[in-house]
Amino acid sequence: MHMSRIVLYIFVIVCSNLLGQNNKNIEIPVSNKKDTIINHFAYSVSYNHKFRQANWVAYQLTKTELVKVVDRADKFIPDPLIKGTDNAIDYKGSGFDRGHLAPAADMRFCETAMKESFYFSNMTPQNPSFNRGIWNNLEEQTRIWTEKYDSLYIVVGPILTDSLIKIGIHQIAVPKYFFKVILDNRHQHPKTIAFLIQNEGSKEDLQKFVLSVDELEIISGFDFFSKLPNELENQIEKKSCFECW
Repeated sequence: MHMSRIVLYIFVIVCSNLLGQNNKNIEIPVSNKKDTIINHFAYSVSYNHKFRQANWVAYQLTKTELVKVVDRADKFIPDPLIKGTDNAIDYKGSGFDRGHLAPAADMRFCETAMKESFYFSNMTPQNPSFNRGIWNNLEEQTRIWTEKYDSLYIVVGPILTDSLIKIGIHQIAVPKYFFKVILDNRHQHPKTIAFLIQNEGSKEDLQKFVLSVDELEIISGFDFFSKLPNELENQIEKKSCFECW
């Protein structure tokens, strides 16, 4: 076999093996909304055509996947599985970043995952000071926790309402708030944590933005981690404790 084919074969095997093994889709939220849900290689996305962005992006991140294999792509492209996601023109001159929901730095373990992280279905308008500040801090903290706990289930998304301002010819809504929900389910004492942060720059510590999953479910309309046993879900989703992590 030609050497380049051997390398490609090994890369595909490694890429597949590194992806978090998750047969229960425990990270997929439940709601009564009838929006498109697509399962990509590295994450799942619920796409909202009305607001031209995701309701949420959900994925499992493992410690092994934190090892950098590929460089950041920086090539924003339409999602090939979702029509109406060619949104490059909408962000141009808008003053907003093409903000990742599933961050590229979580997808460095594989070329396929990195490419998918730059789909416009994974993008949302974010204030630059938010995207490059407090939001980036939360992404980094999540990777620190992944290193600590070996594997986490993550759901991230905007709070979408009809009153939001819109940008571009496709009228992409600009969220006022973003959320991130995290589950550690691989240890003797499972736990969750949720964050709700305004789409603006902030010098505050991340602890200020913590709330319980139960509280976020009321705000967002999503039922997170519903595949957990009911007693366990009720127990861990009512807590809001940054120090516990």
